[in-house]
Amino acid sequence: MSYPLEGIRVLDLTRALSGPYATRMLSDLGADVVKVEPPTGDITRAYGSRIGNLSSHYTQHNAGKRNICVDLGAEGASALLLELTDAADVLIENFRPGVMDRHGLGWATLHARNPKLIMLSISGFGQDGPERDRAAYAPVLHAETGLISRFAELHGRTPVDFPLSIADTTAAVHGVIGVLSAIVMAQRTGTGQHIDLSMINAQFYHDDFLSMVINGDRPSAGSGDIWEVEGGQLLIATPLHHLWRTLAPTAGLEDPGDEEGRRRALAAYLASLPSWDAVTAVLDAVNLAWGRVRHWQEAVHTSPSTKPREILADIDDRVGGTRLTTQSPYRFSAAESGVRGPAPYRGEHNAEVLDEWLGRPAEDVAVLTEAGVLTAQERPSAQE
Repeated sequence: MSYPLEGIRVLDLTRALSGPYATRMLSDLGADVVKVEPPTGDITRAYGSRIGNLSSHYTQHNAGKRNICVDLGAEGASALLLELTDAADVLIENFRPGVMDRHGLGWATLHARNPKLIMLSISGFGQDGPERDRAAYAPVLHAETGLISRFAELHGRTPVDFPLSIADTTAAVHGVIGVLSAIVMAQRTGTGQHIDLSMINAQFYHDDFLSMVINGDRPSAGSGDIWEVEGGQLLIATPLHHLWRTLAPTAGLEDPGDEEGRRRALAAYLASLPSWDAVTAVLDAVNLAWGRVRHWQEAVHTSPSTKPREILADIDDRVGGTRLTTQSPYRFSAAESGVRGPAPYRGEHNAEVLDEWLGRPAEDVAVLTEAGVLTAQERPSAQE
């Protein structure tokens, strides 16, 4: 079987998370993704523990890509990137609006040179509009779209940010959907297009309770409560009133007539059951959905689905061993998907990419390196 995106070349001018997350997805689907990284490096190289001088966070979102290291401030760098975009099918960038134009890499220029090119621009607030120039990371969008406020109010807590980058990953997924749609359209029309995807658009669109907010309704704090039972904590994914109607007859509970009384009665009943298996057997018998509240440090290692569903993958750690990272979630009946290699060092594939994409000989790479356009990270020893 082949990969769905085999033969698609993606030039990745992104850093941090929204862009690298999107391009990792495309790489897992078979695209040849070339990450263009500045000499200072992607900020995520500093996030998490390192093996072979590659951080865990950088590895997760850049595994399977190739890497060239280009100093955009050097004379000749923009010209080199223009050549690479001529050879690309897709370009993805997540600079602030205007940065690409300042380097001579704006959409009008790229489209004129390569009419089939598809360009995805991910930004916090879009390529136009009153907030286009604002710096934006996921926490900014969590605040601006009301997620932080809603969670705090509905749970009676002090407002705090979430321990995951919801706005970044949401924008990445919708960015990939946009790119794949543009690829299909380009096959039909022969022409590429520019996709302006803002994180604020994506986050509001992704909010499954936004229709309630728009109409002045109060969203629920969640569709399930957490109960203390023998063997741990358990979430039952149903509102209390439905849980009472479903479980009380089975348990032989008398109705105390008020919500808090019902909650106490249900809590006492569930806690009285002798084992975890006994609790889940009762819930399964009446078709109630439940989940074990797993500790965040252990969840992926203790889930019964981790190995059978291949949620994690072993990849080369670059110093003679292997390390774990996330695996593609897609399971096709007639195609492959999945991480296809380790995370790259800065500039590791300078010569290889310029040869394959542009037909440039090693002498050209040497000249560009001497001019400061290309640089490369020193490879670590096995002990690093």
